Amino acid sequence: MWPRNEKQASLIDLAKTISKEIEGTAAEHDRNGTFPTEHYDFMRNQGYLRASVPKEHGGEGHGLSDIALAQYEIGKGCGATAVSVGMHLMVIGSEREALAWPEQIRDRIFRNAVKDGAMVNNLASEPDLGSPTGGGRPITILEKTANGKWLLNGRKTFSTLSPVMTYAITLAAVEDGTGDIARVAVRMDSPGVSIDETWDSMSMRASGSHDVIFSDVIVTGEDFVSRSNPSKPLSRSPNGAAWFPLLLSAANLGIAHAARDYAVDFAVNRKPTGSAGTISKIPYVREQVARMESMMLVARRSLFSCAEDWEENPNERKHILPEVSITKVRCIETAIAVTDLAMRIVGGVGLERSRPLERYFRDVRGAIANPPIEARALEQLASHILDGHES
Repeated sequence: MWPRNEKQASLIDLAKTISKEIEGTAAEHDRNGTFPTEHYDFMRNQGYLRASVPKEHGGEGHGLSDIALAQYEIGKGCGATAVSVGMHLMVIGSEREALAWPEQIRDRIFRNAVKDGAMVNNLASEPDLGSPTGGGRPITILEKTANGKWLLNGRKTFSTLSPVMTYAITLAAVEDGTGDIARVAVRMDSPGVSIDETWDSMSMRASGSHDVIFSDVIVTGEDFVSRSNPSKPLSRSPNGAAWFPLLLSAANLGIAHAARDYAVDFAVNRKPTGSAGTISKIPYVREQVARMESMMLVARRSLFSCAEDWEENPNERKHILPEVSITKVRCIETAIAVTDLAMRIVGGVGLERSRPLERYFRDVRGAIANPPIEARALEQLASHILDGHES
């Protein structure tokens, strides 16, 4: 059962406080498509933005299991905020495991997150490229100047957290004849960086996932996070790879939990005219409630157990990674199924914009497009099972 220790319990309590605080304005920001800056101010003041920063950098040192439990709670209050802040926590948490950045960049970003509440996210997607996991060379480019610096030009889409982001870890093509692709750490307040407020989505309307435009932004050699050549890819450690899919899963299951709670409350209080009792006595309703609960139970245990396995077995992460991918896919499918069942229990009034259920219903569907998508997760699992057994 969770929480398993006082450290987890303390973080869950904080997450519940955050969830309660942000719940009241979640619907307004969703309806207007506005970014809830006050949610992040509150989380910053509560110390949540430094939750995944290692203790040696002044953070709270919470690992993947702790953060997943917290994200589940925050998802109940505002799904868009939970998913968005999860991006920041994921970048920090992934790097604390992978140690893939140059030390000076890691130290700078981690300490700024603690001292100033700085936030960071990866910017990779582009209008033509789509997700970089599918391959392809970014249109965003780095060109060297006469004084040895670089100019960054391009546009990034799905830039979640853009209104409050401090650092953008940006994927770009290096145009110096090498064919390299690089990631550079760019401060969002640098000259030439701007936000084009394009985000107008069905799901996650308050995530601030606007386009970020880079126009002759000066980058130095010290800003390079990585540089590699796709024709000769480097061997990558799996360390850090579980943070994105599992934190995304936690936030979306939190949304589904909120939908479940709404449907249950509706059922036990809804008494149609002429009825002998509430609809909670109708066999069909009872069956659907039980279906919701059984799905949530299995998904939660799968998610939190997977996170624990990842943390506790660092030498087995290569073999656990396919399980992580499938856990993400199944958690999102569960969240979709649960919100669908909740809508069926509540009926037509669940579609009303004045009720939160239609927001839950929309928000969980956004994660279908987040990596790993189902096709790649299934291929990863198939490869893990089959490719090592070919004669």
